[in-house]
Amino acid sequence: MKRIILTISFLSLIFVKTFAQKAEYVAAMENAITLLSEFENTENTKQGVSQLERIAAAEPKEWLPNYWATYGLTNLSFAETDADKKDLLLDKADKFLVAAEKLQPNNDEIEVMKAYVAGARMAVAPQDRWQKYGGAVSTGIQNAYKLNPENPRAKLLEAQGIFFTPEAYGGGKKKSAPLFEDALSKFAKFKPASTIAPNWGERAANYLLSQAN
Repeated sequence: MKRIILTISFLSLIFVKTFAQKAEYVAAMENAITLLSEFENTENTKQGVSQLERIAAAEPKEWLPNYWATYGLTNLSFAETDADKKDLLLDKADKFLVAAEKLQPNNDEIEVMKAYVAGARMAVAPQDRWQKYGGAVSTGIQNAYKLNPENPRAKLLEAQGIFFTPEAYGGGKKKSAPLFEDALSKFAKFKPASTIAPNWGERAANYLLSQAN
């Protein structure tokens, strides 16, 4: 009987410890993601990325720290004005994205992130890079649709692509408007799997739709 009681006590202790560690992980992630959401404030974004780097190192089996670090670094590249520094940030983002995919293969959100990073690469020098990275953007979006046709971020990136493409090449703001509306419809139905799951993009969709109209 004593042995049974000791075993139960030991298992309970493990459960409590694991639960506490999980709660601590989620709280740290929520804090870092909040900093990333304030993307106008690059210092906050940098702080959030630094926190995510530490979390990724401490939680090597979790894919979300790597995913969100990729997102933060990509946003920092958009805010950076020096082309070389943009590419350095995206080099780092790529490493985190590779790590995330190893932990979570065949994931629609990671496919969207591939498109997002490729789009940032192309934005560094659009005329020179569209041939190299345009296909990667399209492939990421299409792969995301195959895995989850209702992913709102995939539709957002598709709409952005049309928005920033000149009318002479089949794009334009007016043509992008229905796609942004579709993206917002998907956002309205979308429910993140958790408080730290991918949930970005709705604010950008609303803003770009206002510009398209």
